[in-house]
Amino acid sequence: MRYHRLILSLFFFFFIAIDSLPTYAKMGEMDVMKEMEEEGPVDIEADELIYEKEKQVYEAHGQVEVNRGNFSLKADHVQLNMATKDLVAWGNVVLREGEDVMECERLDVNLETRLGKISQAKLFLKDQNFHITGREVEKLGENHYRIRDGSLTTCDASPPPWKFTVKEIEVKEMALGGWGIAKGPIFHIRDLPVLYFPWGVFPVRQERQTGFLIPHVGYSNKYGPEIKNGFYWVIRKDMDATLYLDYLGERGFKEGLEYRYAFTQDTKGEAKFYFIDDWVEERNRYAFFIKHQQKFPYDFYLKANINHVSDHEYLQDFDEDISDTASLDAISTRLLRSVLFGGKNWDQFSFLVDAEVYDNLTVRSNDQTIQKLPHISFYALPQSLFKTPLFFEFSTSTTHFWRERGVEAQRGDLFPMVSYPMRLFNVWKFNPYLGGRETLYYSHNDPTGTYQGWEARETLDAGFQTSVEFYRVYDAGASSKISNLYKVGKWMHTIEPTVSYHYSPRVNQTRLPVFDEVDRIPYANEMTYGVTQRLIGRPVKETVSSGPHEYVKLTILQSYSLGDPYIDSEGKKRSFSNIRAELWWNFSPYLSARWDTEFSPYRGNVDVLNFMIYAKDRRNDALRVQYRYTKDDVKEINLDGRVRTIDPLFLYGAFRYDLLNHYRVASIWGAEYQAQCWSLGLFVENRGRSPTGTQKSETKVKLYFTLLNLGSVGHKPYFMKL
Repeated sequence: MRYHRLILSLFFFFFIAIDSLPTYAKMGEMDVMKEMEEEGPVDIEADELIYEKEKQVYEAHGQVEVNRGNFSLKADHVQLNMATKDLVAWGNVVLREGEDVMECERLDVNLETRLGKISQAKLFLKDQNFHITGREVEKLGENHYRIRDGSLTTCDASPPPWKFTVKEIEVKEMALGGWGIAKGPIFHIRDLPVLYFPWGVFPVRQERQTGFLIPHVGYSNKYGPEIKNGFYWVIRKDMDATLYLDYLGERGFKEGLEYRYAFTQDTKGEAKFYFIDDWVEERNRYAFFIKHQQKFPYDFYLKANINHVSDHEYLQDFDEDISDTASLDAISTRLLRSVLFGGKNWDQFSFLVDAEVYDNLTVRSNDQTIQKLPHISFYALPQSLFKTPLFFEFSTSTTHFWRERGVEAQRGDLFPMVSYPMRLFNVWKFNPYLGGRETLYYSHNDPTGTYQGWEARETLDAGFQTSVEFYRVYDAGASSKISNLYKVGKWMHTIEPTVSYHYSPRVNQTRLPVFDEVDRIPYANEMTYGVTQRLIGRPVKETVSSGPHEYVKLTILQSYSLGDPYIDSEGKKRSFSNIRAELWWNFSPYLSARWDTEFSPYRGNVDVLNFMIYAKDRRNDALRVQYRYTKDDVKEINLDGRVRTIDPLFLYGAFRYDLLNHYRVASIWGAEYQAQCWSLGLFVENRGRSPTGTQKSETKVKLYFTLLNLGSVGHKPYFMKL
């Protein structure tokens, strides 16, 4: 919709471009209008160039070319009347401006009034790939246009797979507030008319326009047909809104409001509100999601991400309403998080104030869920201490923990640290550190009376980190397929053994309440050792935006406790920790992987295993495999795939399975036909019933299609963007 003004404006760009045309002409190089030289020269070339002085008429015949900057006109004949400012071009007229091209049989325009007419016009706009035709195109006044027997498509083929035709379009922007009236618009598939309207109204401004959105249709085997309707409302240039009234079958009608604003580049946001009187659940259900960011003087900032639902099942029944970030938290941690934060960042310091509210989706009542209202912190990044080799850093914070039922507290925490980083012989790195920590509590409202009044905890944190890096550089072999594929000229393999020591003394913490990991600092007297290997490639030709790239990274670590033993997943005390490993493959865009695991050397079992592999080929086939396993807690597999069959047809699917609870969470299967200027897709989403009944079984069928650069109805599943 936003391109209509652009289409018409570029259709008439010659009225503006030619306005200053006759300033410099040549059959050799002949000056025509010196008074307009400041606007730049116009070169005219022709087989024959004639000037009638008495009539003040220039005539050019035979292979006429007019050039000025990136604007050019070619025709068999051109006539320019300097007295009346009338310009006529006829015979194979071709106008070019940049990559935009217009062809016509005849062009009549007055350079002063910019009024005129084009006959048998064909226009191609490169950026939007628009192909437009018109038997007759007229400019009748300021912002007043008329096109007769016109057509529009974004298809390059002839005949085009689809096009819009119209008997006449008349645009009077000033009189009709930016709307055009089309007589007899018809939508064609190939040459077959499939949709006809006696008339149509459409916006012609480049700015956003108020109007109804195309309905979105779907079907649920449980609740019946779905029709989603929207009305887009341009309130001002810096704000707009969309109003929804959706019919969801047996569930009833669902209303929605989405409000967006952008007062400045740094002050913008959106608010989404939804409500449904659910006929199936027999209750009112609602949700709202608000985002805001704002910049204040002196580089202070404020950001908000607020999410709220009336019930925990809302996220499963209407998951399309929730934002991506909120959905990620809700799915992975089963917590719906809202946060309001602000502060300021300096080069070496950072100040932050935030309030965090959580909705625990695993419990029926949220009364005992801890909320941070507020949390205030100040950080000093590592920096030289009085220009000495010593470095210092610190963090300090104060937090108010609140909930409706249960113990509450105010906590203050101060944690300064000093380090002395060294590098010996340019190979060995050694960094000892020492820090002290003071934590102060004031607890209240504990119904058991265990945590009341003031309590304090003092501890220290000390240790060192040391490593040695070995490396070797290899020339990429001419026959190496990987080197040729990624255009790598040299490879560097590094091996970095590391050893670290950490000590934190035993302190009495039984009188302290527990809200997060800060409240229980374990006694630590441990050594950690391991090795990190990297494979780095340097491109054959380095540019400003490309340089050495890390393709592979493998880290293996284990710790040994000199103090309290570790407790494994079976509750047994162990001196050695699990062996932890991480592997990163970054052979993008064709292959990437993330893998982490924990292996018990005592039982010979894997306690944690998570991996994700993503593969893609030059045909645009793609596969993503994700597996998550934590002993006795999580065990699931996720598959996403897309395969190209015949050239324009993609088949895709997604599969989510909970291996721990033995049920299929969801599966999606679909197909999409992608032509040069349109696409059509259909997918079926099937959700399984969870063992607890919190997720109900349901099947949905959805159809979507897109016309290139004109818009779409519905949307494709997210994994089609693999």
